[in-house]
Amino acid sequence: MLFTTSVTQKGQATIPAPIRKRLGILPNTKIVFELKDNNEASFKPVIDFISLKGSVKTNKPFDLNAMEKAIEDEVINKYVKKSS
Repeated sequence: MLFTTSVTQKGQATIPAPIRKRLGILPNTKIVFELKDNNEASFKPVIDFISLKGSVKTNKPFDLNAMEKAIEDEVINKYVKKSS
């Protein structure tokens, strides 16, 4: 499939509906662009960590607070303690 669109003065372009539907791009979906060596670019939706919730089966409940605490502890260990 080949689609053509225009780029506005603000650098914005509309992603054609068939492409949005096929890639599952909904309003407010973040996308990532990749510039290739041959002057071509591609894009795809960003998969965020939270959207993966439930994709791995476990008997342990998901604890967002525990996850945020673990991230905070790691940042402190990696960046704060090194500069001390």
